[in-house]
Amino acid sequence: MEELATMTLADNLAKNQTEILNNEQDFNAEAVYEAIDSLQILHKPIKEYFDMTQEQYYESESDHKLTLIKLSEKLADLHDRVLTNHVDGFVDQNQINLTYNHENPYEDDFYNAEVDYHVITYSLKVISAVQAVAGKDLQTVLSKDAVLSIGLAAHALANRV
Repeated sequence: MEELATMTLADNLAKNQTEILNNEQDFNAEAVYEAIDSLQILHKPIKEYFDMTQEQYYESESDHKLTLIKLSEKLADLHDRVLTNHVDGFVDQNQINLTYNHENPYEDDFYNAEVDYHVITYSLKVISAVQAVAGKDLQTVLSKDAVLSIGLAAHALANRV
């Protein structure tokens, strides 16, 4: 998926946030999965991670930004998210920096779909901005855990768990 497609997806999700969160419009998780896979950051398609244990992911691919505590549980059950929240630097000097926040859509043990929706839309907006100006650098600066978090958020939203 080219950078404009990712940007368009992020814009459409932001525009339709109220309707999707109110279940007045379907959430298209498949479009998000396609955008994630097109980034080619993770070793496998995003859907293959949901049934993987936290320990399997930690040992094989994690860049250790996620808080993985219950290592025997599936990644799909993980409550931590890494939000890609800012980009800065100098493209002409090959210095691109991304910053991240931790988000928990299950605070107080109740699922807050709006938190996951924010993780998806905001992260995709920041990522598409980098794609637009320095797409080739994205694979070296983008956190695998942040990309996985977008997928986990989309999976949780699609299943409202």
